[in-house]
Amino acid sequence: MNRGISGKNFVKWLGCFAFAAPAVLFYILFVVVPIFGTVNISFHRWNGASPRMTFIGLENYRRIFSDPVFYHAIKNNIIWILFTIFVPVFLGLILATLISRPYVRPKLLYRLTYFMPNIVSLVAVGIVWGWIYNPVFGILERFLVAIGIPGADQIDFLGDPNLVIWSLVIAGSWTAFGFNMTVFLAAIQGIDNDYLEVAILEGANFFQIFFRVILPTIKGTVTLLVLNSLIGSFKVFDIVMIMTKGGPYHSSEVVSTYMYSRAFLMNEYGYGAAVALILALVIAVCSTLYMRVMERE
Repeated sequence: MNRGISGKNFVKWLGCFAFAAPAVLFYILFVVVPIFGTVNISFHRWNGASPRMTFIGLENYRRIFSDPVFYHAIKNNIIWILFTIFVPVFLGLILATLISRPYVRPKLLYRLTYFMPNIVSLVAVGIVWGWIYNPVFGILERFLVAIGIPGADQIDFLGDPNLVIWSLVIAGSWTAFGFNMTVFLAAIQGIDNDYLEVAILEGANFFQIFFRVILPTIKGTVTLLVLNSLIGSFKVFDIVMIMTKGGPYHSSEVVSTYMYSRAFLMNEYGYGAAVALILALVIAVCSTLYMRVMERE
């Protein structure tokens, strides 16, 4: 009898393995193998074309931690993180709360309108916002001049090192708040109406209901979207590359664009691989710490 049970378990295990094997194989080929390949390249000096790589040990990593451009790129990523957490996430939460009110009609129209930027390619977003910021024919500069802002015709949003990163994060955040709003709206609609009715009967106003009922109930959704913004901010690449390529003078450089330029434009594949691994490590550490803090709370 035990042999029969063991045989059945083996058949079930074999069936599960047969279904999972293709996915596991693709994961190994396209994720695990490239990771180990990147680790190997990071210990070498290689131009991407030579058949031989020169082993240099930890030299690439020593260069990273003495590279001022890398630290500036990290600072820009941190600015991007703080902005995308406090603006798109909370703006999405506020919009979702307002749209969830029973007197707001039609909800589908608002959801489609606000979610639309999220489905647009970031390449297209970068091109359009580049036109908006253009110092010659840009609509933003014309608008500022029309309302009488002093010196508006001299502002170069993408050419001024002090303004360029803020111009980029505004353009990048424009595509994110609609997604956050949609997820928050689904979470709010899933709240038991009994909680809201009791709060209303107790005389709670809109702000008390928001902070005492809605926000604690959807805490898990807040954690998820903040973590998503954290990881996405470290990986931002498309819109920066399209609009500024990290310029002027590296003032809008982020880690991913710096990695790309070093590896594929300057043919320093070993150094680019080391930057990529440092970026992956930073994302893993920040995500783990954030999850631990939220779980303890």
